[in-house]
Amino acid sequence: MPLVRFHEHNGVNIGLSEEGQVARRVASFANAITFSERPLLPGEIFLVEVDEQEPGWSGHLRCGLTQHVPSKLYPARPGQPIPGDFIYKFLELDEDERVGIGQIPQYSMPDLTKMGKSWIFAITKYHNKVPDRQRENGEIEETNSSDFVKDYGDFLLVGHKPIPKALLVKDFIAIDMELAEASRSATLYVRPPLNYSQRYFPTSIGSRIGITYELRGGRAYMHFIINGEDQGASLMEEADIDQPFHAIVDVYGTTKQVRILQLNYVPSLQECCRDSIRMHILEQHIGRLPLPAKLKSYLKYEVL
Repeated sequence: MPLVRFHEHNGVNIGLSEEGQVARRVASFANAITFSERPLLPGEIFLVEVDEQEPGWSGHLRCGLTQHVPSKLYPARPGQPIPGDFIYKFLELDEDERVGIGQIPQYSMPDLTKMGKSWIFAITKYHNKVPDRQRENGEIEETNSSDFVKDYGDFLLVGHKPIPKALLVKDFIAIDMELAEASRSATLYVRPPLNYSQRYFPTSIGSRIGITYELRGGRAYMHFIINGEDQGASLMEEADIDQPFHAIVDVYGTTKQVRILQLNYVPSLQECCRDSIRMHILEQHIGRLPLPAKLKSYLKYEVL
């Protein structure tokens, strides 16, 4: 399989390395939007790991999906002229192909979301599940229940594709730098709780954040998979399901560097047979098959 990479068009403060698999913010705290090099397929996970933090800033990385085409967005600071190489590419395009041309904004939120066709959330320490985000934003719509991502202990079933948890969760996640600093600077009168400086969060170094989506009932739903746990289905309002989706990672605030993790998992022949059968039969019909109980349980992805 080809390597998953970041797109060459990104914020002016982003530097790419390791064949486009590592994105580092080289200055300031913003102008660090990155895109996936190619669109994602439904159920395909774009997985990044927090590689480095920079204390002193507010906020953390922001992730999501967009239907803007990265190759039509040029990197430039506000007030700066359009890069010359981009102008040459623009002049080579047909009139229809010039639709969607624009500048990569300084912030993914709210700048890119205001441009439309983008669905982005700030990754926080505590509240990343869809119901939590809806409560924080004051939304009253119902939670979009989905069984697109199922947890079977040692692996997640994303659509019909099993992904081992070992690929989605790092063995060791570093302590959160902000909490460690708060613990060290605590006064004698306010003693931090036990292990206060040894907690880790979705924003910590080593944390792994996956972005994927499903198509259901003519609508598109985004999923975040953070350290092996699905955060729920988030409806992407006004998404055109016939147009491609690119992943977005905004290396913002205390997040200094992220790296793409390649999900190169080769299933066994037994797993391939199970997946092939499941593509042609609904789960509620498995019980009717003339098979031993253990095989039926295996076809249901139940832990044996």
